[in-house]
Amino acid sequence: MNSKKKEELVKELYEKHPYPSRINLTNEKLESFALWTAKTINEDNSFWKDKEVLELGCGTGELSVGLALCGAKVTAIDFSSSSIKKATLLAERNCKTNKPTYLNKNILELKENEFDKKFDIFIALGSLHHTIDAKKGFELGCKQLKKNGIIFVGLYNKYSRVRHRIKRILVRALAGNDIEKRIKLGELFFNKKTPKERIADKFGQVHESYHSISQIQKWFKEQNIEFIGSKPEFTTPRIDEIKWLIQRKYAFFVMSGRLKK
Repeated sequence: MNSKKKEELVKELYEKHPYPSRINLTNEKLESFALWTAKTINEDNSFWKDKEVLELGCGTGELSVGLALCGAKVTAIDFSSSSIKKATLLAERNCKTNKPTYLNKNILELKENEFDKKFDIFIALGSLHHTIDAKKGFELGCKQLKKNGIIFVGLYNKYSRVRHRIKRILVRALAGNDIEKRIKLGELFFNKKTPKERIADKFGQVHESYHSISQIQKWFKEQNIEFIGSKPEFTTPRIDEIKWLIQRKYAFFVMSGRLKK
């Protein structure tokens, strides 16, 4: 399958099943998503106050609204119009003032001066690995940063996600690229009470990439990013990643850094 077709199918999935589409969200819960992110660099939610934040791949807006509630000035993009609609509704319901700005855009089509300003922070948690070129998306995000700007990037791990990758291979062998068939087969691996959006994201998705700590360290070096922190923490990348696999933990990892140039 060529890259253009992959991208079309990824978009089709999220138009039908915008993710994560969480329900019963209080402001406290939304702010907890912002706190989870801030703790990656040992900060609390006061860190976000008055920061200009760009979120690449905002999904249905849970994090972007949480950041706005903590005082951040958020610009959030996603190429799924269904996700943007849900994010906008969430912001209208939960933010009396200081609502995020939502834009229906493709991460990989961003220009260096796309927003006529630079940002204090760029966040891409769980989005770049569903683009057809995660590294390009990372590089384009870095171009939007001010000097000393901070990044948070979350990706699927090359090693600790192996078990799930095997399940996806099985689903692909049986259902091909038929999204709805993939979702139905995915339900065999999940409790039926699991929200359909979650199953769709895990199994209906026809494309996801996998990345190692060492690879992201290389990306950081190439973009002159100084490493700050990670979730989970690590000491020796390959050894720690194998431990995560054995312990069935951390198939998704986050690394943060600061732009030095």
